[in-house]
Amino acid sequence: MQKLRLRPIVDSSALTVLAVETIESQQSGTRNGCRLFASMRPTAVVVCNRAGAYALDMEAKPVDLDLLRKECSELDAEIQRFLGV
Repeated sequence: MQKLRLRPIVDSSALTVLAVETIESQQSGTRNGCRLFASMRPTAVVVCNRAGAYALDMEAKPVDLDLLRKECSELDAEIQRFLGV
C-alpha cells in the first residue's frame, strides 16, 4: 500500500511550507504471527504564499500540483485553508 502524507515545516500567516512524504507498507501473515514492512521517503515540498502555491520534487524540479492535490486530499484542504478559498 502506498500513501502520501503531509508534514508542516513552516506555518505562518505569510508562508506555509509542507513536506509531502510517501509512506509504503506491506504486511503478510505467517503461522506464527505477521510481518510488517514500512518505509517513508520525501517526495515533494509545497510552498504556499499569497501569490499562490507551487510544488518542487527532491531535485528542485517543478511538480504538477494538481496531480499531488488529487493524490493527497490533505494537501488540497491545506492549500485552500491557506489561500482562504
